[in-house]
Amino acid sequence: MRFNIKKAIIIFLFSAALLSGIVLLFLGIKDSIGLAIKTKEWFEAPGYFRDYSVYNVSKEGETTYRLRYVFYSGGAEYFVETDYGSEIIPEIDSIRTVLYEPENPGNAVLKGGKASGVYLTVGFMFVFIPLFMIICWLFITGRLKINVKILDFTAGFLIFAVGELFIYLISGSVFPRKAFGSIGIIAVIPSLMVLVGIIQMFKTVINGAKEKK
Repeated sequence: MRFNIKKAIIIFLFSAALLSGIVLLFLGIKDSIGLAIKTKEWFEAPGYFRDYSVYNVSKEGETTYRLRYVFYSGGAEYFVETDYGSEIIPEIDSIRTVLYEPENPGNAVLKGGKASGVYLTVGFMFVFIPLFMIICWLFITGRLKINVKILDFTAGFLIFAVGELFIYLISGSVFPRKAFGSIGIIAVIPSLMVLVGIIQMFKTVINGAKEKK
């Protein structure tokens, strides 16, 4: 059997993406569960964006920033930062939710502002998008028999999920309006993804119900 270099490269890339995605999802879920347990009894407070510092400069010259927020507890002022780099600098006084330890407000984290959120977002895309592409390819080539409506619904769900993950990552909330308060007009992009995903899933369900009548 002749070795197909193109097919080998494609298989390698998809395998690498899936493996990376699984590892990132595991790390993201593990860290998220650990943080949820740790902050279960912590208080919430609005955090206001105040400043930023350079987090990293890539070889291509792209700069990411560590975002700094201020919050108040007992009349005192405290600061908390993201532990990952962001290419987006929010407007001054844009709001993010802060979780802080009641007895020690200096011990605080931004809701959605942990690296685990990045792991979950990237991991989700690296796992489910390649899997969906593989399923579509198997369906188109006739190697997999599956209802077209399932593919349509899955596509809508993927668009919705990726949009929601980005919104949570940048705002600490699953509601798009919170994202606008955090990064302004740029939030239009993930918000549109959420809307398109919902419309696609809703349309698929409605069309399926009509055909059953």
